[in-house]
Amino acid sequence: MGFAGSEVASIRARHDKAMTHGLAKTCGIVLLAAYCIMFVLLSPLPLQDFPDHLARAVAMNDLFFHGGARFGTVFHFHLLWIPYLLGDLILTGAVALFGPTAGGAIWILLVFLSLPCASLFYLRIRGIDLEDRGLMLLLSLYLATDWCFFMGFLNFRLAVAMLIATLGLVEILRRAWSWPLFTLYIAAVVLDYLMHLSPVVFLLAALGVTALVRLGLRTTALRVETLLFIPVLVVLAWHFTVGGLYREPGEPTAGPWFWGTWYSKLMRIGSEFFRFVPHTDLLLFLLLAACLIVRIGIPRARDLRQPLVLELLALAVTFLAMYFVLPIGYPEAYYIDTRPLPLASLFFIFACLALPRPYPTAHSYREATVFLLAALLAVGNLAYLARHLIPDRAWMTQYRSVVAAIPRHGRVLPVYTHGGEGAVVPFLHVSGFISIDRAAVEPYVFAGDNGNPMKYFRYIHRPYDPPQVWYGEIPRPKVDWQSVTHDYDFLIVTKPYDPSVFGVATQAVTQNSSAALLAIVK
Repeated sequence: MGFAGSEVASIRARHDKAMTHGLAKTCGIVLLAAYCIMFVLLSPLPLQDFPDHLARAVAMNDLFFHGGARFGTVFHFHLLWIPYLLGDLILTGAVALFGPTAGGAIWILLVFLSLPCASLFYLRIRGIDLEDRGLMLLLSLYLATDWCFFMGFLNFRLAVAMLIATLGLVEILRRAWSWPLFTLYIAAVVLDYLMHLSPVVFLLAALGVTALVRLGLRTTALRVETLLFIPVLVVLAWHFTVGGLYREPGEPTAGPWFWGTWYSKLMRIGSEFFRFVPHTDLLLFLLLAACLIVRIGIPRARDLRQPLVLELLALAVTFLAMYFVLPIGYPEAYYIDTRPLPLASLFFIFACLALPRPYPTAHSYREATVFLLAALLAVGNLAYLARHLIPDRAWMTQYRSVVAAIPRHGRVLPVYTHGGEGAVVPFLHVSGFISIDRAAVEPYVFAGDNGNPMKYFRYIHRPYDPPQVWYGEIPRPKVDWQSVTHDYDFLIVTKPYDPSVFGVATQAVTQNSSAALLAIVK
């Protein structure tokens, strides 16, 4: 009788587990679709750097496929095999096929979907079971829309997913060497580099740490590890001896590095999770933490010493250590030190999912609780994003209605006065729509000759460009208003603003609640 009862309980537990997993899978797919639909309906999204990247893609589309009819006198393109090129080519292709709005939406969807897809691929390669991969799908909806996403660091966000997929290839090669697969690995390293420099640097660190772990456990061969390093070292050698050193005559060399302090590092260690409203972001982070705690319980020491868990934790610690070692930035790039943080979080979560469950299968209520917390996190994050993206998109629409009054190919100096929202400044680069919508000349499109790493894309004759945030700086830097009068016919100013700050006479052309277009009186 006891045996029959235990058999019934076991069958019921398996049935409950299957139902929980099926519900979680359905929930994950529905929520994934909901995120995608929101991003498409709100395209182009108000992400901080995104308008300038989209403007560059629109200009490159014109230079490649339309003979420079709109931008041929403003920009030029010189092919260089360096970071950002791959992302720009993908976005340019999307713009060429579908236009700026739909093309931008496709690019956003590619970036957003890349993390869930890469995570599921990697976890499958590492032998994580189907239930935990379903949990990761829900968690990745939150992780894919972190601070980097809203800063508009989209090449980097896609590069993170590409790095995870590359590490999946590394795992396959370590298990069974294959020269065709090694060729695919070489291509992956090159594509990682052309997307962003960081994944190649991080791959070097990851290969080193995991090689040490595996050599110590005698689960790999020195020959295999050496071969895996070669493509990474060749690509880095190319960058630091050829690709990354390109300068045109008269351009300044790279400036000094900014390191910050230990205190500033500690204060920013959780920056990837904080976007608009600190207390809401903290609540969402606590949901993530609760989900992981319920999933792992109190891990036993012997579980933490399992080879897979040990390797994943070593990767998480390595990327966290890189955050403390790396500088904050230099004149061509900022927030360098925060780039390893998403990977530290991801590999810590992967390690949690690799731990054995602390509860017997019969306790299906605990597994249901884990999925419920993950679903609440994904739903809460979706509502949180909608709460901010919808009004921000409306603000941007108003700004573009003012841009519509600019004459085609006009000369416009944007003045940004609006401020930020929490840890992001969603409208800082909204002036990119001046180029997108009116093919007008403005000085702040990201290019190689205005302090950005896209050395293949440059202004032909770059107009005077005061610091983009000069209006809000204290003390306010001096602006050469004579050069402004010479190089521009209009100012487009976000609201609110003080007209007495401008050292030129202006006349209002049009305005609304977001911005004003002012003609410079000459």
